Amino acid sequence: MSERGVFAVDRGIWDHPSFANEPLTEREAWVWLIAEASFKARTKRIGSVVLELQRRQVAASLRFMAGKWQWSEPRVRRFLKRLKSDAMIDASTDAGITVITLCNYDKYQKVSLPRDAGSDAQTGAAATQQRRKEESTKSTEGSSELRSAPPSASAPVYTDSRHELWGEGAPILISLGVGEKQARSMIGSWLKSTKDDAQAVLGAIQRARDHRVHNPIPWITNALRGLQNERSGTVFANSNSSQSGSAAVIAGVAAATDRRARERSAAGQQRQVPDDADPAERDDPELFGAGAGAAAHR
Repeated sequence: MSERGVFAVDRGIWDHPSFANEPLTEREAWVWLIAEASFKARTKRIGSVVLELQRRQVAASLRFMAGKWQWSEPRVRRFLKRLKSDAMIDASTDAGITVITLCNYDKYQKVSLPRDAGSDAQTGAAATQQRRKEESTKSTEGSSELRSAPPSASAPVYTDSRHELWGEGAPILISLGVGEKQARSMIGSWLKSTKDDAQAVLGAIQRARDHRVHNPIPWITNALRGLQNERSGTVFANSNSSQSGSAAVIAGVAAATDRRARERSAAGQQRQVPDDADPAERDDPELFGAGAGAAAHR
């Protein structure tokens, strides 16, 4: 690779709705390998095989990579062989699983900034910030000491409210314990249910973060449902019906959802909800009958 510096690429680029689902170029396949590489030592299970991966390693079958890249398996094999001969990777295959080690991974993760660069803007997602610090650390394999990465030059620039929702909403959900794939699936469902009201969806996600909601998906779903009901003129038949404005509706739904989560946690089992209970407690925790996306199986 060149010595002209590097730039950060969000891993969400592979699932972004603005881009067509089409075969990857060789450059994109290389970027995919960098994005998939472990930024610290971890355990990964593929089928019945449990692997101990070190920083800068990727583990996947040729079939899995061929599916992700939309290539044939022979083409994947030839591409990896060429990268290995060019000293860009090292690779070994056992039991159908290929472990790929990126030779200059630390160079690809070290982001240099101008001396007069400004301070980093707040992202609102503690988990994302920590991951960026760890990934930007220059370390040798096996070292446990991490050094914080330099701050970004400026805040993210968003072209519209949908762009901001995908850029900010997904990291917040991940910081609340939601898997990345499920987070993106639910954002798409919420956009559909609110008729593409990206600002309302992002606002609900941010309120879930501010309230440190234990179970964010049903909380946000009910908050958006309450907002939609209010807009359509529907009134909840409960003690809070005398309140007005979206803040009252959302606050009532949030309180009911949080109370239900605490009671289930204390009792260790789901309790029976009576017919005259608060409507927020009778709501299906899934989005209007749509299930959340399952984690990808590799």
